[in-house]
Parts: sequence; structure tokens; C-alpha cells
Amino acid sequence: MPTGTTMSNNTLITIAVCSRNRPEQLQAWWAHICTIADSGTTPILVIDQSDEPPLLPSAPNLTIIHRPGRGLARARNLALAHATTPYVAFCDDDCRPNHDWLITITAVIHRQPEVALLYGAVWPSGTDYQLHHHHTHAGSTVWASRRDGMVCSALRIAATPSHYTTPVAPLECLGQGNNMIVARAAVQQWGGFQPWLGAGAWLQAGEDVEITLRLLDHGAICMYDPQIRLSHDAWQTADSLTATEHGYSVGMLAVHVWYDLKGVAVAREYLQFRFNTAKKTIGARDETHRRSRTFLWARGWALAKGIIGGVSLWLVGWVKGFPKIS
Repeated sequence: MPTGTTMSNNTLITIAVCSRNRPEQLQAWWAHICTIADSGTTPILVIDQSDEPPLLPSAPNLTIIHRPGRGLARARNLALAHATTPYVAFCDDDCRPNHDWLITITAVIHRQPEVALLYGAVWPSGTDYQLHHHHTHAGSTVWASRRDGMVCSALRIAATPSHYTTPVAPLECLGQGNNMIVARAAVQQWGGFQPWLGAGAWLQAGEDVEITLRLLDHGAICMYDPQIRLSHDAWQTADSLTATEHGYSVGMLAVHVWYDLKGVAVAREYLQFRFNTAKKTIGARDETHRRSRTFLWARGWALAKGIIGGVSLWLVGWVKGFPKIS
């Protein structure tokens, strides 16, 4: 059951974090959130899927929903169901918003109150790192490396704001779920987050990409603003990142196979790029492409699972097969 009560001082935005079995990370997130401007009067939702309830200090604006289980999309849907404000600002428990994060979000929404999805910048934590651009069919994505060999992905550092009402490549043009503000009414109107997607679910990733494509496919306004900034403290080894990338591949392929079958052009462009890249990887002979047998089996299984998942999503269909909020 929820603990605590939600204050009504800030009637526009609820901060939401979804976490599972990372108590120390969640405690560090909470300690940081309490230091940013306006956080004391903003409703805060912790959706925790851990085996044990989280241990956080009580606060009048904090509500904890402890629901053991798995699935980031399901957790996000719980946040939408329990929030009472028009907008929910999602960030991960390994992210640290800038001091003016809430103030900037509020200002952008006041300028563009029809926005359905609003994404912000995600920079690596610390200062001693090097940025790298991975070029794709639609632009580029960014990752960072440190001298100690650790790497950090899921970044978004573009300096120029963007605004779209038709389908585009979400990661290259807008952002991702670790700094994502959603209009509750718009997302719930079109069915909420797809529960088969996201970390911990069958298809492992892509719930943020899918909801973005779905809303854009219906003409909703989706935006990116670089002033809505946070840092991502998710440094990991290169081998660990490779395993993470296999999971990303499953979700991303499932989403784009589904949307290709629905006739969305940007989904087909993504798939053409991915399969051309896969052919080059398999044909490469140097270690920079990680051409080990283990890697190829894992990546091959990710490709197969993603395709199966995408076809399954298309066959089942959102309206017939899935509840609006789960």
C-alpha cells in the first residue's frame, strides 16, 4: 500500500522513479532529489519492485508504491495511475537532476502546454571522461568512456531543442526514458506504456521509444530541451555494457518490427540500418567488432527474440490484447 501523502503545493508535476533491488542507489537518489529546487513542494512517487520494501526517510510529499515484480513499463504505468498532476517527470535511480531541473521543466510546459512528451539532456556523471558518437541512419547516439576503462551509455547531449509531431527516430531526435516528462492524459489516452517492453520485461527495453512513436503517429507534440538536464551515474565495464546492449537490441527490434508492420516509415529505416550493421559485424575479422562466438550467439539470439517479439506485438494488437493501465 502507498505510504505518505501527496502535497498539492506543486499541482503541475510529479517526480517519479522506478527501482528494483537497488536500495543503496535509491537512497542516494532520494538524498540528491531533496537538494534540488522546489523538490520539497513537489509530489514524489517511488515505484519499487524490489523483493523487500525500500528504506527511505518519511516525507510529507513522498509516496512509496511497493509492488514486487518485474517490468519497467508496468512500473511507469503504476506511476501514471497514482499521480494526480497533469505531468509526471521520470528519471532513473542512477540519475542526478540539475538543481533547476523542475523549474526548467515548468517553464517549458508553460511555454508549450500542449506537449505530450518532453525529453531532457543526459550527460555522464563526473568530469574526467571522453564523449563518443555512434553514427546511425538518423543521426547519432552518444556514449562516454573514462581512463579506467569504464563506460556510460544512454546519454543525450544535443545542444539544440527539437519539436516533432510526426514519427522520427526517438533516440537520435528526442531522448530516452531516464529524463522523460509525460503528459498523463495523453499517454493514458493512447494506452499507457506497453507492458511487454522495458527492463525486467520479456522484451527487455524500448518502452520509451515505443510510446514516443505511438504518440507521434497520432500527431502528438514531442519535444527535447537541453536545459532540462541531469547526469547519468551508470558507469560499467565494457563487457557489462555489451550484455546490456543485447537487451537493448531485443526491445528496439521488437518496437521497430511492430511499427514497420504498421507501416511507419522510420521503423523500416531503422531495421534496414540494423540489419546492414549486423551483416558487417558478422563479416568483420577484427576484435573491434567483438567477433567472438559468445558475442555472435548472444547478438543473434537478441535479433531473433526482437523479431519474434515485434511480430507478436503486431499480431496481438494493442487495443485487443493489452489493458490501458497494467
